[in-house]
Amino acid sequence: MNFMKIIMNKFFITASLVSLLMTSCSDKDLNVLPRQSIDASTALSSPASVDAAVIGVYATLKSRVLYGRDFVVYGDALGDNAVATNKSGRLVGEARNNVGAHYVNWGTAYSTINDCNLVLDAIPRMTAATQVQRDRWEGEMRFVRALVYHDLMRAYAYDPTAILDASNRGGVVLRSTAVDNKDTAAAFRPARASIQECYNFIINDLTLSSAKLQPAGVARNGAPHFATRAAAQALLARVQLYNGNYAAARDAATNALGGGVGSLTTAANHVAGWRASTNPESIFEVRFAIAAESLGVNEALQTTLTSMGALGAHTSNGGWGDLAPNALQLNAVGLTGFPASLSIPNTVALPPLTRTSDVRNQLYEWGGQRTNPRFIECTKYFGKSGFLNLDNVPVLRHAEMLLIRAEAHFRLGDVSSALADINTLRRNRGLTDVSLVGPAVLEEILNQRLAELAFEGHRFHDLKRLGRDITKDPSVGFTVNFSDFRMLARIPDGELVGNPNMRQNVGY
Repeated sequence: MNFMKIIMNKFFITASLVSLLMTSCSDKDLNVLPRQSIDASTALSSPASVDAAVIGVYATLKSRVLYGRDFVVYGDALGDNAVATNKSGRLVGEARNNVGAHYVNWGTAYSTINDCNLVLDAIPRMTAATQVQRDRWEGEMRFVRALVYHDLMRAYAYDPTAILDASNRGGVVLRSTAVDNKDTAAAFRPARASIQECYNFIINDLTLSSAKLQPAGVARNGAPHFATRAAAQALLARVQLYNGNYAAARDAATNALGGGVGSLTTAANHVAGWRASTNPESIFEVRFAIAAESLGVNEALQTTLTSMGALGAHTSNGGWGDLAPNALQLNAVGLTGFPASLSIPNTVALPPLTRTSDVRNQLYEWGGQRTNPRFIECTKYFGKSGFLNLDNVPVLRHAEMLLIRAEAHFRLGDVSSALADINTLRRNRGLTDVSLVGPAVLEEILNQRLAELAFEGHRFHDLKRLGRDITKDPSVGFTVNFSDFRMLARIPDGELVGNPNMRQNVGY
C-alpha cells in the first residue's frame, strides 16, 4: 500500500475504541479489539474521545510488523546470532538475508504516525480539557511517533554513525501534521528527508515529550504500558546512541535509570522477571492484555521462539520454534554442551547442557518435538495468566540503559565509568567483574548487549550502526557485508508509483 493510500485510508480513528473508552481510559483499557473507522473530525470532539484515540494509537504497536513480532525477532533473524529451524517455513528468508526478506513496517508505521498526528492536531481544540490532560496527550503521542519513526529509520535508512555514502538515499518521509481529507492525501507527493533531518525531528519529539510528560507516580501514567518522562528519556538515550551524540545518550540514559519506572533485576530475580506479567525492568512495554489480542499459534512471539507448550515440557507441542539461538548466542550467555549442528533428533535423549553462573542462560533450554529435529530455544516469551502466546513486550528496559551509558562513557573516553556500568550489569547476572583496557572494553559492552538483549530486536541494528559485516551462522555459510544493499529494507514499490520525489533504496 503506498503512502497516499495509507493516509487516505488512515485519517480515521477507531470507532469501537471511542465508544468503548469514552468512560474509562485506565491501564486495563489497553485491551483493544479490531478497528472500525469513523471520520476523525467527528471522533475527536471531546476529551473522552481523545483519550480513546490515544489508547488506539498504543494498540497499533501490537501489530505483527511492529512489536507483535517482527521488530522483536527480525533483529536476530537478520543478524548473526540466530538460525531458522524451518519447522513452519517462517523466517527462513530473513535468517538467510534473502532479497526482500526484511522489515515491512512502512505502511503500518505511517498509519500509526498519522493517528498520532490526528490526536496532536486535535489537542488545541480540546478547550474542555485540563492542561495536564493536554500535556499528557501531547507527550504520549510525540513519544509513540518518535518510537515508530526511529524504527522506520533503523529499517530503511543508514544510521548517522555508519553511512555508506554511495548507497545513501536519505531517511524517511517526515510528516508532522495529519492528513484528514482525500484531497490533501491525493496531492501529497512526499520525498525522503535527510538522515540528519529525521534524527533532528525524532530528538525534538522526545525533548518535547519529556517536557510534557509527568514523572512516574504523578497523575495517570500507567507505566510502563503508557509513556512517561522516563520512557521518553530512555528512547532518547537509544536515539542519541544511534545518532553518535554520546554525551546526550549518556545523560538521557542516566535520567531514564533514575526516572522511577522499573529497576534493574538481580541474579536472584532476573529469570522470574521474564515470567511475570510485567517485566520489572521495563521502562516501556507493549501490553497484550487479553487472549483475543494474541497473534496466535502461527505468529505470536512465544510460538515463533518456542515449540514447547510449557517450560520443561520437551515432549509437548505448543508452538513452532521458528527461530533458534546459534552457537554465538548460546556461548554469549555461558551455555555449552550442544552439538555443532545446534540440533538433535527427537528420538535421541536430551544431552545435558553446561551452564556458567550467568543466569541469562536459564532462559534457554531444549525445545519440544514440533517436527524433527529439536533445537535449543529462547524462553523469554512464555505466556502469562494461563494463556499461551500472550506476552507483554519490553521495548525499553533498565539493562539497555546501562549498556547505552557504558558505551557512551567509553566513546567519551571515560573508561572507568564504562567498566563500572558493565560490571554492575555483570554482577546482577551472576558474573564477576572484569578489568579491561582499550578496545576490549567496547567488545565487552557489545558482548553484553548480545547476551542481554537477545531476541529483543537489537543485534542486526547494533552491527548496522557500527558499520560491521554480518557473519551468518555456518549453516548459512556466507557473510553479508556492510556494503551489501540488503542492509536496508525495500521501500514498498507503490511509494514510487506516481511520485517522482520518492527514491528507492539501492539494489531494489
